[in-house]
Amino acid sequence: MKHKKWYIAVSVILILLIVAALTHRLWLEAMARFLIVKDELSQADVIVILGGGGPERVRHGVKLYQSGYGARIIVTGAEWKLPGLTITWPQLAMREAVSLGVPEDAIIPEERPTSTYEDAKYVKEDMLDRNFKSAIITSSPPHMRRARMIFRKVFEDRDDISLRFSPIEDSEFQVHKWWTRERELIDVVNEYCKLVLYFFKYII
Repeated sequence: MKHKKWYIAVSVILILLIVAALTHRLWLEAMARFLIVKDELSQADVIVILGGGGPERVRHGVKLYQSGYGARIIVTGAEWKLPGLTITWPQLAMREAVSLGVPEDAIIPEERPTSTYEDAKYVKEDMLDRNFKSAIITSSPPHMRRARMIFRKVFEDRDDISLRFSPIEDSEFQVHKWWTRERELIDVVNEYCKLVLYFFKYII
């Protein structure tokens, strides 16, 4: 009887492993798609480009600006310290945006945040100071679900402010094969870890 139970257990495990192997592309792709959230966009007071992630975040934010979705841009991010150089992400982002045709006085640098939670906290302060009532938040595709979760939490007491979320279009992030690329594999694993951490730290 014990041998029969052992045989059944091993057989079930083997079947599950075989099914997982045969369908790995489906569930791995589903893992990535879960992280990506996208709203239908309408004109807003400001476009918020979250710090980090490289120039493609800036390019997408500028594209939204030039398409008429917002008259101002907030760029967030912390200080970078490199050998012989100290610079903030907003400074780099401003340079990129200006080079793409955005007037410098249309850009609001927010240099205090060191995390996604602080992004939301300080963007809220900036919006209230300027009486902005709507914003489009943009970031890298796998960052969007966590960004939306945190921004909605921070802004939950402001029914008068509307938030929309727009992941980068034509991103380098490949939904269909992220698990084959080291940087994207790290990004996805990190996002799932941070989703759990942020949920318990800030949501519940």
